[in-house]
Amino acid sequence: MRIKVFTLFPEMLRPALSQSILGRAVAAGLIEVQLIDIREYSADKHRNTDDYPFGGGAGMVMTAQPIVDAFAANLPPSFSGRRVYLSPRGRTLNQRIVEDLAKEKELALLCGHYEGVDQRALDSVIDEELSIGDYVLTGGELGALVVIDAVARLIPGVLGSDESPEDESFSTGLLEYPQYTRPADFRGQKVPEVLTGGNHADIEAWRRERSLALTLERRPELLDAAPLTDADRAMLARLRRAREVEARLDGIPLKRLGLQDADRFPKAWFNAFVPAENRKAAKRQCFSGRRHVGWLWQAFSMGFIPDFVEGEAARQRPREEQPGAGWLYLPDDGLLYEAGDWTVLTPEALSPLGHFMLADAALTRTYVETGRAEKGPYFHEV
Repeated sequence: MRIKVFTLFPEMLRPALSQSILGRAVAAGLIEVQLIDIREYSADKHRNTDDYPFGGGAGMVMTAQPIVDAFAANLPPSFSGRRVYLSPRGRTLNQRIVEDLAKEKELALLCGHYEGVDQRALDSVIDEELSIGDYVLTGGELGALVVIDAVARLIPGVLGSDESPEDESFSTGLLEYPQYTRPADFRGQKVPEVLTGGNHADIEAWRRERSLALTLERRPELLDAAPLTDADRAMLARLRRAREVEARLDGIPLKRLGLQDADRFPKAWFNAFVPAENRKAAKRQCFSGRRHVGWLWQAFSMGFIPDFVEGEAARQRPREEQPGAGWLYLPDDGLLYEAGDWTVLTPEALSPLGHFMLADAALTRTYVETGRAEKGPYFHEV
């Protein structure tokens, strides 16, 4: 790709274009950037390129003549690319626009200065105006560098891997998932276990969940246009429910685990509290059809778990337990939380949730609130 930048201050751009990835791309001939000094085309004997605005007002305005003549001298009649003016009043640059620009063979970028550019110059040589954000800079050079950098990344060979630009923030319509590298334990902060386990399906699912969660948290408006699958929408519904749950439980120290961990928890709970001889029959009752994991409490009501405590006696038991880590599981929503001290998760504190399950970290004690007045609650200790 060939990019021509029309500017009053070419030295502002030159250092950035000679360093790092951009510098290597230019040196390798993957992109060609020509810096054109507008001042050299001024017909004024003092090489002035600005004047006072008609109608009065603060500041100066770039005059039309040097700009129009600079474009005429450097863009041949065969030029078929896009001619862009970097301006705060332009449409806001985003990844979709960058992808469109990257399809061009040539680009011409005009960097404004002062209070702006004579409109007649824009009408004569510019196809569109682009802004890099809702703020005002001293000139368009930084905006031009942003455009060049964003476009260059999409040119094959610039990043060294054709996969790199396709899996980052905005390329998929979502914010990018968190990244980690060695060491696996940095001053007590550990890399998520799923990333070191070698299961690529689990890794992809984790990354997709984190992308959706971050986008929902920080840029929810992106979800309206993002290409989402049915699985994505189901995941988003669970993540939105998690936000509601956490708002209701504000003040209770909880850490939400990933949806994959939540999906695995029912089986672990089942194997811990249902005796082996009862599991086959209990699974048919608790996991069959549309009931799925939402009916685990039937392991109690159908007698598959022996020696449980029911009713008000069960409700008192969590208060009697010793402090320690534990789990809060919401079967209807498929959400799993870790608590540093499960005794703070009292039935009263969790009552807004209706149906929930508690267990200590070792899965030796469990409390189940069914959300049904005629059933439960239940408590069992292995």
